[in-house]
Amino acid sequence: MRLTILIGLFVLGFVVSAKNTTRGVQLEFENNGRVLSRENKEKILEMYIKTGPGDWIYFNTVQESEIEKNRHLAHSNAKIRNRIIADFLKENGIDGEQIKFKYGTFENLWVNKPLRLKSSVKLKNKEDSTNQIVKDFRNIDGCFLRFKSGNIIKFKPMSFEGSSTDVITVRIQEFNSKYDFVKYGVTALGDKGILETKGMYFIEAFSNDVKINLRPQVTYTLKINEAKSDVPFYSFYGKETNGQLTWVKNSQQKFYQESPEVNNDENELDEENYLNQNEITDTVFIELSSGEMQAILVKHVVSEQDYLVGEYSDLGWINCDRFYDAEEKITMTFSIDNGICDNSFAVYLIFKDINSVLPIYKITNGVYQTPEIPKGSEVTLLALQTSKSQNKLAFLDFTTNDDNLVNVNSSNLTKEDLERYLRDVIF
Repeated sequence: MRLTILIGLFVLGFVVSAKNTTRGVQLEFENNGRVLSRENKEKILEMYIKTGPGDWIYFNTVQESEIEKNRHLAHSNAKIRNRIIADFLKENGIDGEQIKFKYGTFENLWVNKPLRLKSSVKLKNKEDSTNQIVKDFRNIDGCFLRFKSGNIIKFKPMSFEGSSTDVITVRIQEFNSKYDFVKYGVTALGDKGILETKGMYFIEAFSNDVKINLRPQVTYTLKINEAKSDVPFYSFYGKETNGQLTWVKNSQQKFYQESPEVNNDENELDEENYLNQNEITDTVFIELSSGEMQAILVKHVVSEQDYLVGEYSDLGWINCDRFYDAEEKITMTFSIDNGICDNSFAVYLIFKDINSVLPIYKITNGVYQTPEIPKGSEVTLLALQTSKSQNKLAFLDFTTNDDNLVNVNSSNLTKEDLERYLRDVIF
């Protein structure tokens, strides 16, 4: 039995290793040098970038001529150079766990390319509440909220855990524009590809300062303002992992079209929710007991817009989305400042024809790769690096194509200039 297991593990290990390829790279050092030249730095990063997902690359740091002259010194040089290369790789954003030192006749440095790249974008500015609505209401009354965008979220009476008299506090952040998506790091990448969004929200509910949830099998409504669409949109839920969002579709919760209609719900006539509605007056004639007709003026509040209407059964991150289909999809790779950077960037791909901003994957601090994207789309590549001491911005307007590696250069900006540039670039 034990022999069978060992054989099985050996075969499995052989199959796994057979799928990964390994390539060796010879680096040249002159006069027993222990400093990385510009040429070696570029070669190291170039070969790492070309390495396939899950594959290994190793570096030879001594030449035959060095070994022949002084074998002992060559051993020493190999160890020192390997550690210099390891430090260089770490400085360029490669995780130390990907780096191994392996011993043969001489020590070599081995580097593993991750099977899956990590997003360069994370949620940020969580303390910023300028896009947040907070409202208190009794559980039995329900709640109606209208946002600056004209979109509406409505909770029915007794939607939340607790008793009918409990005072519920809801806090909702709306992310509706491409500027919002970049400012807060909220992007439109689903578990099955690029998304076109009609609006993203983060919803929390509290009672007596304790976080609460919806009652079981209760749903609430999101209405998207002026949103006629020939393609179906669905309810999506966001999953946050290490500051990164991934959206998952609920195929059972499809949005539907709702035409303008008279709205007589008194709960919806709060002063703060009265925007984007018109009050109209109708004349209605009624017959009195005497047989005479009397005119009565009746006021209504009428919504001017069509809405896309959908339902959600959970709080947290929600989204009105659809997967964006394209006949041909590609991936593109970008370098910033020729690919050698001490610090990483948050890199976004902003689509001009749809409401979508994608996060770009990080290969190194200076090299980034897109997920699969439609070929022939008009986009803006935007790279940001912010800190207390300095801010850097790089951007490029282009049409997505098959170019292997596109370089963009960054500029140092003040906080004020950065804000101004962002508003000019993002549209």
